[in-house]
Amino acid sequence: MTLATNDIARSFGLTETELMEQALRRFLLEKRREILQERLGILVRYQVETIQQLEERIATGEAIEHPGWEDLITVENLEASLEEINEHLRTL
Repeated sequence: MTLATNDIARSFGLTETELMEQALRRFLLEKRREILQERLGILVRYQVETIQQLEERIATGEAIEHPGWEDLITVENLEASLEEINEHLRTL
C-alpha cells in the first residue's frame, strides 16, 4: 500500500505525509457531516434545536418517552463523537 500512496502523492506533487493528512482531514470532515446530519434529523423530528430542549419536551410529556429517551441518548452520543472528531481535526 505504501507504494500506491507514494505514487499517488507524487502524481499530485505531494509528499506521502501531505497526502495522508489531506485524506484524513477529508475523511474526518465527511464523518462530521454525516453525524451532524443524523443529529439534525433527530432534533427536527422533535422540533427542537438542542439536547436540552429535547430533554425538556420528554420530561414535560410534549414528546413521547419511548423512543424519546433513546433518541436523546443517541444525540448525546453523536455530540460526543463530534467533539472527538473536532479534536482530531484541531490536531491535524
